[in-house]
Amino acid sequence: MENNVRFPHLLKADIFEGLDAGFKKDFMNACGVKIYRNPTTVFEQGEQAEGMVIIAHGYVDVNFVGEDGHQMFLARAKVGATLGESESVSEEPCAASCVTSANTTLLHCCAADLITALQNPGFIKNITKIFHHRLVYDNWVKHIAQFGAVGQRLRGYLYILSDQSKTIRETQSYLANMVGCSRQTINRELAVMREAGLIAQSGSEITVLDRSALGVGLMV
Repeated sequence: MENNVRFPHLLKADIFEGLDAGFKKDFMNACGVKIYRNPTTVFEQGEQAEGMVIIAHGYVDVNFVGEDGHQMFLARAKVGATLGESESVSEEPCAASCVTSANTTLLHCCAADLITALQNPGFIKNITKIFHHRLVYDNWVKHIAQFGAVGQRLRGYLYILSDQSKTIRETQSYLANMVGCSRQTINRELAVMREAGLIAQSGSEITVLDRSALGVGLMV
């Protein structure tokens, strides 16, 4: 089955916005399909990227590891998102690592096909719009990291993590690493959110009850 038939929802992905049906079909059908049953690193920070990927199902976490060994969560890329395009075209090493969730399906586009697609002005426009959206997101992350209190930073990350599912299955240690505080502080802030009716908890599982309220004032 051709990819455009197998994954029709991707025809509405940001990278294909405004492009004609023939271009989208040809581009998608030239991609390889890989299914990752377990969390897998598809791009390794500091290594060369082997083309671009489009997320068909599941999600991909983007993480950066500093020289001190500390890992920082950057983003959770959802269905329709693209990764690896800038490194593939520039032939620069990956700026961060990308790890799939379990049962994630990716379309892989080789660098040569990506460069050929860049002959289409509409495709170039879409890629630059994606880059612009990332800049806006990066500005938000830097702003909230510098000026946001711990509770605001935690709400921001929970807002991001709940984009596709209201249920978040991450340990308090993981959240503490994301936010940059202790597990005890995370526990206190989660209690405040529970009392406010924003979330519910069952063990390490967090359910977002009111995502709109959770995101108020976050500039996400």
